[in-house]
Amino acid sequence: MKTARVTVSVPAATLASVERTRRQLHKTRSAVVSEALAQWLNGRNVPDADRRYAEAYLRTPEGAGLAESVATAAVAEWDRWE
Repeated sequence: MKTARVTVSVPAATLASVERTRRQLHKTRSAVVSEALAQWLNGRNVPDADRRYAEAYLRTPEGAGLAESVATAAVAEWDRWE
């Protein structure tokens, strides 16, 4: 894979956090930045409908009652184990 060298500026606190974490994970700075950029680009490729759904869910997540109702309905037709 062909690579290119770039120079970027980031807040000192961000760099300190990155350095601490990448050392714990035994990753190079280049690997961490490449991974972050790839994830950022992949996130930009999310269809608008999916993005709107996720944003709406984050604003108003389902309550425990709804999840329980869905689970109950899903297993209602299953045979009993008896």
